[in-house]
Amino acid sequence: MKVMSLSLLLCLLMTACNNSPENQPTEPSYAALKMFPEGKAFSGFQLTSHKSKPWTQENFKGNHSILFFGFVNCPDICPTTLLEMQKIDKMLKNNQVKSPNFVFISVDSDRDTPKILNDYINYFNPEFIALTGDAPNILSITSQLGVAYRIEEHQKGDLIYDVDHASALFVLNPEGERIGIFPAPHKVNDIAADIQQLMEKS
Repeated sequence: MKVMSLSLLLCLLMTACNNSPENQPTEPSYAALKMFPEGKAFSGFQLTSHKSKPWTQENFKGNHSILFFGFVNCPDICPTTLLEMQKIDKMLKNNQVKSPNFVFISVDSDRDTPKILNDYINYFNPEFIALTGDAPNILSITSQLGVAYRIEEHQKGDLIYDVDHASALFVLNPEGERIGIFPAPHKVNDIAADIQQLMEKS
């Protein structure tokens, strides 16, 4: 009976050790990246790139992507954020880490044509991608990803009107699913380190 009790005790101790926190798989710890509980797929939109090429959800597959939503006439948040993305890209390259796709998506369908986006994005980084689309398609992708923005009412052809938008960076995995977000304010060193960890993990 004592032998059986001792065996049972050893078994229970081994089970307890195996279930202890240090023996459980842990999720990566990120400095700035806020991960969603699970990836979210999205589809049903047709955008146009700054090179006037069609762009759908399929184009997001094959590599991680960092998405930023804004507009060309933005006086502060957009140029600041794109410069931050430029610095992050440079940090990754200096560390010999494959960069994700850095994607700028304009919510200002009426003013931001592919040609305007081409000139704009090339000023920051010719390797970056810029996308635009008509209002229904922009609404489709933003509503699926949870992107908030507001465009002041205006007449077709108006060149002066306000656009409000969030400054968060959205993260997609190589399957084209939304997996996380970098909220503002952006600390480029932390974001670069998190992206490097994400890229090396995949």
